[in-house]
Amino acid sequence: MKSLTLTCIKSTAAILLFLSCQGTNEKILNFSVNGVEYSTSGLTCDTLDLTKLSTESEAEIRIKNYEDYDVITVDGSVIKDGEAFLPVRKIAKNHFLTLITTKGENSDTLYLRTMHPDLPDIEIDGDKVSDGEFYLSFVNIRLIARVNKEGEYDFIYYEPTETIDTTKCPGWWDFKKHVIDNTTYYSFHASDPDFYSMGFPGYNPGMRIIMDENFNPIDTLHLLASRGDKIKSGDPIDGHDFLMINRNHYIMSSYVKVDTVYAAYLQEVNNDKVVFDWLSADYKDMTNWLDPVFKKSAGQDYVHFNAIDTLPDGNLLCSFRHISSILKINRVDGSGDIMWRLAGADNDGSFSFHGQHYVRYHEKDSTITLFNNGNGTGRTQMLRLKVNPNTGEVSKCTILHDDGYFTQACGALTFSGDNMIVGWGIPGDSINNNRILTEYDVNNNEIFSLFRRQNKPTMNQYIGSYRCIKCE
Repeated sequence: MKSLTLTCIKSTAAILLFLSCQGTNEKILNFSVNGVEYSTSGLTCDTLDLTKLSTESEAEIRIKNYEDYDVITVDGSVIKDGEAFLPVRKIAKNHFLTLITTKGENSDTLYLRTMHPDLPDIEIDGDKVSDGEFYLSFVNIRLIARVNKEGEYDFIYYEPTETIDTTKCPGWWDFKKHVIDNTTYYSFHASDPDFYSMGFPGYNPGMRIIMDENFNPIDTLHLLASRGDKIKSGDPIDGHDFLMINRNHYIMSSYVKVDTVYAAYLQEVNNDKVVFDWLSADYKDMTNWLDPVFKKSAGQDYVHFNAIDTLPDGNLLCSFRHISSILKINRVDGSGDIMWRLAGADNDGSFSFHGQHYVRYHEKDSTITLFNNGNGTGRTQMLRLKVNPNTGEVSKCTILHDDGYFTQACGALTFSGDNMIVGWGIPGDSINNNRILTEYDVNNNEIFSLFRRQNKPTMNQYIGSYRCIKCE
């Protein structure tokens, strides 16, 4: 079995623990690596931690004040005219790029650590993992990362912060891969400083960052104007899910204040035009569907949208956590009508779920899979429902996994071949709470796992993952 152990240490402590201070650079060097700015100003050590790297593409290094030096080299390669593109062989805390500046007879050496001390440590055991890569994002930490099937980081993007207000959920969410017409894109949700004050538990007002195949940002998405003056161009979006249909066609979500509540809002954009939108406040029955489990915690966020998928007929399959419901929404005729509802907290007993996440439809066997958080029960389950997509009739419910672990919020369930990958979200137990991601084979045997440090239960809850998935 492969296992990864997360050691999360605040930046100031990490500097004391990991950096070996051996002198100061006489000149100030200003440079960027993959668009992230760095400076040796005020540096009392010979090491800087890089925060955005990939082993699949060359690192773009630009020296702003290269004319202050006679020669600059990185790993022996001369930096000409202040820029170079160099391979990164490994992303690890013990792997460095060596940058040497020379002016006359004086030389200074700066070690560029390829993995920030705050990031997870990796331990490897086993070789049964299926094809694909693991995509990691976190609720409160501005970190997205990709881990390959060998258990090695091949991409990291991290923004260290001195303080984090967890009531605003300020992390980077929902890091994922999109393949459109044989072209690969990546995307993630980031907080927008202009709307930070609007956030509340469960809502991270921000923007969707679209990246190219080399993880370079190429677009930033906000809402477009719609519904008169209710929705303005540039308004923030929510980070729970994002559906890219093609490069200029996508569906995103947000919140809209309606009277005393925050309604869930979906907006479909095609070539810079709003072609469909949906507002939960238009459907008054939804105010009566609150799962009693969330009576105290839901507050104004009375439905809480958290997942979207498309059905074979082109209509939408959507998940709403606080009403423990899965809805089919009529997108094809543009009405937005609710065509059927799976009520996890109010049914005939053939299936049950509470506070679910990551609802997805599988056309090959007409099933819906979901991460059933099990709020109110203390047990989290992976479920597969055999569903008639036209009527919403459930003929069978299969529990794919249930070992007693409890995830209070977030979570994901993806598949690679016959293997099942569970991203464990925010732990709900105060002791047994160190999981981040687990891959199981067809016999439900654990073959890959990523853990937080077992002896830091309070920290484990603080650094809960938002969505950890696998993409092939």
